[in-house]
Amino acid sequence: MSAAPRLELEHLSCRFDGREVVRDVNLTVRAGEVLCLLGPSGCGKSTTLRLIAGIERQSAGVIRADGDVLSDSTIHTPPEARGVGLIFQDFALFPHLSVAQNIAFGLRGSKSEITKRVDELLTRVDLQGYADKPPHMLSGGEQQRVALARACAPRPAILLADEPTGNLDSANGAAIIDLLFAMRDQYGATLVLVTHDPDLAARCDRALHLSDGRIA
Repeated sequence: MSAAPRLELEHLSCRFDGREVVRDVNLTVRAGEVLCLLGPSGCGKSTTLRLIAGIERQSAGVIRADGDVLSDSTIHTPPEARGVGLIFQDFALFPHLSVAQNIAFGLRGSKSEITKRVDELLTRVDLQGYADKPPHMLSGGEQQRVALARACAPRPAILLADEPTGNLDSANGAAIIDLLFAMRDQYGATLVLVTHDPDLAARCDRALHLSDGRIA
């Protein structure tokens, strides 16, 4: 594991409708590290992930990846250019796209290169034969496998997971945990996740607690 910071948050804050949801968060995550964010609902965990991914923009502070500024008071790198993958609790698959099209969404390259990458990931998440199916025909566990494949498709340096087992039963949740860590090991991504799952938290290198938007 490299000692070089893969992700840095410096005095990160975010305000919605006059309420400060994330408050002066300072955080460094090493390359290859698995970090877990814990805390009660509404404490700012999910918002912190969305800020890192670029879906939301901070009110103050700086986000850096490998020393490069992704977002500050003047710079806001769009989500697709950040090298960050995000897995949502509710899967967030595009209902009008097939499984293969969901995984391919955002990929760049020739048609043959994209097809090869999608086929590789379908095999990796054990969904061969599901390429043409719409998401609504899949179980919750299968949908989360597609979401995981989509997040990993561009080979992101940073992988974020927001309650990845939250909508799954225990068996499917355990399978997703194993797959998430296996793919993280395979692709060498730094993993930052939010969870209430004690089994998932126990497998992380480090855990931080948030309370009222601050690191406790």
